[in-house]
Amino acid sequence: MKPIYGICIYSTLAVRGKNAHSSEMTSQLLYGELYKVIEFTEDNEWVKIQMHFDKYEGYITKGQHNEVAKDYADRYIKAEHPVVTRPIFPIFDKQKTIHLSIGSTLPFHYEKCDNTQINYAKLHSVLPSENEGDLLETASKYLGVPYLWGGRSIAGIDCSGFAQTVYNAHGIKLPRDAYQQAEIGSKVTFEEATAGDLAYFHNDKGRITHVGIVSNNGKIIHASHYVREDLFTVEGIYSNKEGKITHQLSHIMRVIS
Repeated sequence: MKPIYGICIYSTLAVRGKNAHSSEMTSQLLYGELYKVIEFTEDNEWVKIQMHFDKYEGYITKGQHNEVAKDYADRYIKAEHPVVTRPIFPIFDKQKTIHLSIGSTLPFHYEKCDNTQINYAKLHSVLPSENEGDLLETASKYLGVPYLWGGRSIAGIDCSGFAQTVYNAHGIKLPRDAYQQAEIGSKVTFEEATAGDLAYFHNDKGRITHVGIVSNNGKIIHASHYVREDLFTVEGIYSNKEGKITHQLSHIMRVIS
């Protein structure tokens, strides 16, 4: 059987761990992201998918599935697509407005828009491979965004989703979860750490549970309750608000040379 593909046509789309509305959201699709169908559930109410971007698997409802032809998917996979660089980006589709989050993908079908929309898109998007902007500038656009387990958007984001979307905007693909990301790159010491490095933190059992992006002047940007900048010490993250170390440092990885 030929593979079946779909593309997200919503600002965000919940990807759940199990085929039930009560199941937790483990990740999100952002607008313009491609996925492959693994199977349809027996009741035909849910679709198990694999996201093309990071190979993450989960379930979406059948009613939210938007199938695309295989030749479309093949061309999509071969092409590089610009990502949105402004926090909220409105596009207009069939007399409705869709407010996209920073980090959303503008696939090549966007070329069907009129010149005004194309020029607007070019002004507020960039090909990741050509993004010469400052990574911390991208990260700072998320400051204040509330923490949301499984989130990847400006409406709510988790720590690994934050690292993943920021790095993706600069042409570097990271896995979905912090413990997976923690193996990418080369390890550096606390003294060697520079802005843009990824710092990982563990719980009492030594399991990686948190990630943040090293900032300047002894600080770190991370998603905990909300995306914020805290003090970064050799012991871990020190929260001025809570007056204590909130996350124990495990190690630091450099992904960008």
